Amino acid sequence: MRSATPTAARRPAGGDNPAGRAGADGIDTPLGPCVVISLDRARSGPLLRDARRTQLLPPVVHPWGALHAYAELLTGRPRPLAVLDVPDERCAYVLGHRVELLRRLAPVTVLVPEDTCPAALLEAGATNVLARSMPVEELAARLVADQRWLARKEARTPWYQGQGQELSPSHLLPHQASQKVLLGLFLADPQPWCCHDLTRLLGSAEQPLARAALRARMLRLAPLLDRLGLVLCRTGRWGRFSYTVVSSAGLSQGMQRTA
Repeated sequence: MRSATPTAARRPAGGDNPAGRAGADGIDTPLGPCVVISLDRARSGPLLRDARRTQLLPPVVHPWGALHAYAELLTGRPRPLAVLDVPDERCAYVLGHRVELLRRLAPVTVLVPEDTCPAALLEAGATNVLARSMPVEELAARLVADQRWLARKEARTPWYQGQGQELSPSHLLPHQASQKVLLGLFLADPQPWCCHDLTRLLGSAEQPLARAALRARMLRLAPLLDRLGLVLCRTGRWGRFSYTVVSSAGLSQGMQRTA
């Protein structure tokens, strides 16, 4: 399998300028960190230990569903790159769906077994699909190329700031990690979140989060949204619900118009 990204220079990452690479104008472009998420952390170990020699990948590999990894993807500046490692075919269950979900948090590069077809993962929103079997120096260089491309893109502005909302550190850092992640998910993307998508994203690689646990987390989120002048709306039926965050002022005005 060949990478979807043009061949990058085979120079190991982290050389004289591990924090960035000079662009055509001679100004260094700071690179965001990599956040590595594995569908089987034990089997990811050998490859990622070798890759750390390049000083690109962080020392911690997170399992799928790790709240602190999601929080880093949502709040990290410069913008992080999510590296999703798929150690072998047994880990590839609903892989396209997982890429779609993770892509809503951050750009995603997927590391896959040699014979994996990248087309479906690119269609699902992956920035790049790389074979795990390539030499570690080349793998590191290609990840640096992905980071460099992301660093040149315009920094994202959360949708709520466009409505005049400003968040204090106390808003961004709720006491519970689950609240912090859910708040970040809704504030970073105004599109509805399906309950099935949330249970898959917040569960483990083997088991989605229980629906009852998701409902409990949503209830605990309501007071935080209220402090921001926002309301969590739930729509749908027959066991499939979507959650959306809207302005409480806008919701009140809409209800008055329909009254």
